[in-house]
Amino acid sequence: MKTFLSAPHRVGFFSGTLLLILSLAWWASEMLLRAKGSTLASSIAPMFLHGYLMLYGFFPLFMLGFIYTAGPKWLNVASPSAPLYVPIILGYALGSALLIAALAWPSLLILGIALHFLSWGAACWVWFSRILASHATDRSHAIAIALAFGLGWLGQGFALFWVAFSSTNSWLSMVEIGLWGFLLPVFLTVSHRMLPFFSANALANYTAWRPRWLLNAMLALAWAHAAFRLAGHNSIGVDVLFAGLLLYTSWRWRLFAALQNRLLAMLHLAFAWAGIAMLLYTVQDAAALAGWAILGFAPLHALTIGFFGTMLLGFATRVSLGHAGLPLLLSRMAWTLYCLLHGVTLARVLADIIGQWQTPLLCAAALGALAAFLLWGSRFMPVYLKPRADGKAG
Repeated sequence: MKTFLSAPHRVGFFSGTLLLILSLAWWASEMLLRAKGSTLASSIAPMFLHGYLMLYGFFPLFMLGFIYTAGPKWLNVASPSAPLYVPIILGYALGSALLIAALAWPSLLILGIALHFLSWGAACWVWFSRILASHATDRSHAIAIALAFGLGWLGQGFALFWVAFSSTNSWLSMVEIGLWGFLLPVFLTVSHRMLPFFSANALANYTAWRPRWLLNAMLALAWAHAAFRLAGHNSIGVDVLFAGLLLYTSWRWRLFAALQNRLLAMLHLAFAWAGIAMLLYTVQDAAALAGWAILGFAPLHALTIGFFGTMLLGFATRVSLGHAGLPLLLSRMAWTLYCLLHGVTLARVLADIIGQWQTPLLCAAALGALAAFLLWGSRFMPVYLKPRADGKAG
C-alpha cells in the first residue's frame, strides 16, 4: 500500500484502469443483450449513463495521475503531497464505482456524480495552486489544462442538474462541454507539449515544432465547436478549419517518420484520428446543410475511441514503463492490443455507416475494447503496486 500511494500516477492509473474495465464490461454486456433483443434491467437509461461514464468515469483519473506527476516539473514547483492527491483520486474513483453500482441501486447515481463534482473541484484547486506558486516563464500548457479542468467541473455541474431534475437538455450540455470543452482540449494540450518532445528524442534530424499559436488555435476551435453545438448551429466553418489544422499538424509532426519507432508511432497514429474525426464531422455538417442525416455517431467515436482511446493506451504504456524504471521497449502484446483498439475504432465507425452490419459491429467493438484494456490492465496494473525496477523513488 505504501508503494501504491507513493506517486500520483500509481493511484490514478490503477484506479482509472479498473474503472475503465468495469465500464466496458457493463457496456459489452448491454450490447450483447441488445443483439438478442433484450437489455440489462435498470431504471437508468443505458445511453445516458454510458455517455457520462465514457466522458467522466475514468479519463479524469488518468489525467490526475499524469498531471500531478509531470505537471509540477513543467512549472518547477513541488508535487502535491500524498495527503492531498490520495483522497482526491480515490474519492473520484469511488464516485465512478457508485455510478456503476447505480445500475442496481439507482439512488446511488446522484451520490456518485456529487462525489465527482466535489472531488474534481478539489482536484482543480490543487492544480490551480501549483500554477499560482510557479514562476516558470512558460505556463501556457498548465494554464490550458487548468481552463479545461474548470470546464470539466462545469460539465459535472450540468450532470448534477440532469440527475436532480431529469433534464435531458442538461445531459446534452454536459456531453458537449465534457467532450469539446474538457477532454479534447486536455488531450490536444498534452499532445502539443509531449509529441514533439518525444519525437525530438527518438528521430534523427528532427526539430520539435510546437508554436504557441498552434496550441491556441486548437483550443479556440474546440471551444468554438462546443459553442456552435450548444447554440444549436451547424459548425461546418469551424470543423473544416479544425480538420485541416489537425491533419497538417500530424504531417508536420512527421507521422510517417515516427512509424519506425513503435512506442512513438502509438502516439502519432492516435493523434491522426483527431484529424480524421474532424474530417468526418465536416462531411456530416455539409450533409446536414443539404438536409441529409448521415454518419450518425461515427465522427464522435472516431474522436473518442480513435483519438482518446488509442492515445490513452499509448501514452499510459509509455508513462508506465518510464515511471516504473523499466526499459522503454514496447512488447509484442502491448503493440497487438494497441492495434486491436484501432480495429475497434474502425468497427464502431463503420457500424454507423453500414446499417445492415450495425449489430455485429457494435458487439465486436464493445468486446474488442474490453479485451484490449482488460489484457493491457493485466500487464500494467501490477506495475503500479511494485517498487521501481531501478530502485528510484516514485
